[in-house]
Amino acid sequence: MLSLGQFRDLVRKEFGPHLERATPASVREFLDQLQARMHRESGEGPPYAVDDVDDTARSYEEIVAQFFSRVLDYPADQAVIMLWLLAFEQHFAMIEEDYSRRSLSLFGEGDPD
Repeated sequence: MLSLGQFRDLVRKEFGPHLERATPASVREFLDQLQARMHRESGEGPPYAVDDVDDTARSYEEIVAQFFSRVLDYPADQAVIMLWLLAFEQHFAMIEEDYSRRSLSLFGEGDPD
């Protein structure tokens, strides 16, 4: 597993010392690669797929609640990394949604608010 120092160095190498090179697209690619790496290293088994249709299928809310529950038991460095990644992902998802909404309004295809 990554230490907090290794994670910090990895993020700054990817996005710059002040995250100035972070864009919704670059963040998405980085998160996908890093989360796959961390999941492989965790040994927790196969990742969840929200679109699975079987007796064990869960709602998004259940999966997120289980994630937060598991993070409470992680070592401190790992918990900080996982929660930082989630916050980073959510922030850039909101930015991407805002960009999309604004671009649609430029072409008269949606309400800007």
